[in-house]
Amino acid sequence: MDRAGFERLLHELAEGWATRDASRAAACFTDDAVYMEPPDQQLFVGREQLTAYFGPLEAGTYLRVHRVWFDAATQTGAVEFSFGVKGRERADHGVAVVEVRGERIALWREYPRKGPADFGEFVATEAKDWAWHIGNYP
Repeated sequence: MDRAGFERLLHELAEGWATRDASRAAACFTDDAVYMEPPDQQLFVGREQLTAYFGPLEAGTYLRVHRVWFDAATQTGAVEFSFGVKGRERADHGVAVVEVRGERIALWREYPRKGPADFGEFVATEAKDWAWHIGNYP
């Protein structure tokens, strides 16, 4: 798979989630795929578990892809994303490390963070009370 194919796969997954088509979304994964949020938040193994996990998505669910990286030699990529439900004030934003096998996702390891639904607001540096900054750094 090349970078363009990887992006198409991510957009197919996004469309499966947006249309609440659990089978379509799960078809983006290998039969033995691992979908996880380390260290111990979520773990789904195999297309059957993924179909059950994707099944109860709410109307208005979205996956927005912001940036994509892909190394064709290792069939490994990463995606910066937003995942949420339209109309809600908060969403998950994060990065997923993705390994591909046979043009399907074999591993999805995500690192999400909750924040304002708007991605621009999420990554903005202005008007925020930062937990850590040079003024309070030891």
